Amino acid sequence: MMRHRKFVCALGVFMIAGTAVAAGMTGAEAVKARQAHMKALGASEKILVEQIHSGAPSMAVFKVEAAKIDDAAKTLPTWFPVGSGPSSGAKTKALPLIWTDPAGFADKQKALSVAAAKFDAATEAGDPAAVGPALREVGAACKGCHDTYKAKDKT
Repeated sequence: MMRHRKFVCALGVFMIAGTAVAAGMTGAEAVKARQAHMKALGASEKILVEQIHSGAPSMAVFKVEAAKIDDAAKTLPTWFPVGSGPSSGAKTKALPLIWTDPAGFADKQKALSVAAAKFDAATEAGDPAAVGPALREVGAACKGCHDTYKAKDKT
């Protein structure tokens, strides 16, 4: 329950930060907001993985998290305003390619939006057989974007 409350708070940050970006944040502020968005998505992923491994996943939890991911996918294009890359001076793993290849980046964003909508629809329909494959599509969409547009972690 506590984890769920933390995620609801993070979702509130999603909504506020998304509005603030549109209202004209500095590049560094946009980076911090984007990082908060990504952490909230990671929290959803963690909750979903825990549900899958629980042996008795809750469709209600899947529905809640799927709706959050779907909403986030719809606002994701606002998370990367011009000036919120490495040139902002803020620590970010967003590669400059995001802004020099806007069409390619938009394609990746669209792939996530489509996958998130499909996942949300599968959970709303209460179709357990469709939930797993739809969630894997969301993961593949995230990975596809990160592989191209996110700096790799140094090992």
